[in-house]
Amino acid sequence: MANLTAPEWVEARDYQQEAIQNWMGAEGRGILRMATGTGKTVTALLAASSVAEMTDGPLLLVVAVPYQHLVDQWAADIREFGVNPVLAYESRRNWQPQLERELLEQNSGNRNATVMVTTHRTLSGQSPQQTILRAQAPSMLIGDEVHHMGAPQTQKALMDEFDLRLGLSATPERWYDDEGTDALDDYFNGTIFDYGLDRAIETGILCEYYYIPHIVELGDDEMEVYMRLTRKIGRLMAKADGDSPSMVLEGNEALQQALFSRARLIGTAQQKLDVLVDLFDRQATHSHSLVYCSDGTTGVDEDGERHVDATTHRLRQETDLNIERFTAREDQAERERLLSAFEKGEIEVLTSIRCLDEGVDVPATRTAYLLASTSNPRQYVQRRGRILRRHADKDFAVIHDFVTVPDTSRHPKILSDGQYEVERTLIRKELERVSTFTDSARNHPDAEVDGVPTTDGTLQKIKRRYNLLGA
Repeated sequence: MANLTAPEWVEARDYQQEAIQNWMGAEGRGILRMATGTGKTVTALLAASSVAEMTDGPLLLVVAVPYQHLVDQWAADIREFGVNPVLAYESRRNWQPQLERELLEQNSGNRNATVMVTTHRTLSGQSPQQTILRAQAPSMLIGDEVHHMGAPQTQKALMDEFDLRLGLSATPERWYDDEGTDALDDYFNGTIFDYGLDRAIETGILCEYYYIPHIVELGDDEMEVYMRLTRKIGRLMAKADGDSPSMVLEGNEALQQALFSRARLIGTAQQKLDVLVDLFDRQATHSHSLVYCSDGTTGVDEDGERHVDATTHRLRQETDLNIERFTAREDQAERERLLSAFEKGEIEVLTSIRCLDEGVDVPATRTAYLLASTSNPRQYVQRRGRILRRHADKDFAVIHDFVTVPDTSRHPKILSDGQYEVERTLIRKELERVSTFTDSARNHPDAEVDGVPTTDGTLQKIKRRYNLLGA
């Protein structure tokens, strides 16, 4: 009979043992807040195998992940723990008969462990839930990247019937969604273990890093569009005055589109590619470089070139490097080929969008260029954790962050009150990310990395201009 057992080669680190003990002490419920790259998957499977060992009886384990490619990754790890899981996504005809058969065997006493790996979306459906309800054994839910499960649709996956509940995330709070965050805390019993980035770097689980912000200004045409979008956003927000941010956004397509257009404009600022090419020209080595691009298009019009394509073409024109795209348009086999070639150094630069944010490991990355980041802390915290994963050929990482600001040649005194507040808000949001990255970086103000100064004092000048020295 299948048994969920930790393989001999897996030895829990001290902090992983602490996490498991905290979860056990909380009666098998809780969220583990663990920095990206610190082994959340192994920790969760060790917890599940500990439950199986203590109960010495049947167990139904359901692992729910946000994306299909993570189903396959979890499945590979679960097989190392002695069980071949049911992979439940896409058409239920491909997996439901197998799950029903295994549950029947388990209910008949002929199977110990039944493990199902599925997506948050699939688990939210009625059919898989009805099948799960047939289980007579104790059940356990592992919610990977659990912040996704706080959305109204995926909250349906949070079944009351799960006896044991374990949530995993580097950033369990939902951005601008207090209701979703509260729902997760209520269901999982809140965060019961915290292993943040600073602690992970201090103990050597993640590598140290240099952080280099680069100031990028919006052009006149971009600033004009930015102001127009901001005025529109202000009008739409005012109509829903008093509502929470999540309620304002829900169902408000006009507001969502305006926010998306403004974020795209900031992410694809024309000057970013000029600064990027200049950085590549000034540095001696480029191997294992990762460029995060916007998911929008270039220019102030909606019909421009995809930013990732424009970035790839520009770097190919200006350098002799081997550069490839890594986006959602590549199938799984091509993605695996690209990651393998990047690991070996055959591909020197990968340009990417969001598909590297969660669940895809690129530990060989030595230098990362963040051309675009939303103001959502989860996105840039996830990206930083992936960049800081340990690798045999990497002593430290370097992060180049492109910080978007208005035209710095204009003094704020010449602006109207409305323009000043718009520009100040943009700068403050960018500085929040800078502050987060700076806090854990190893470099000091006069440091250089590969001949590039880590700061030239421009940020301090901008902070003084806009009364943001405390930001």
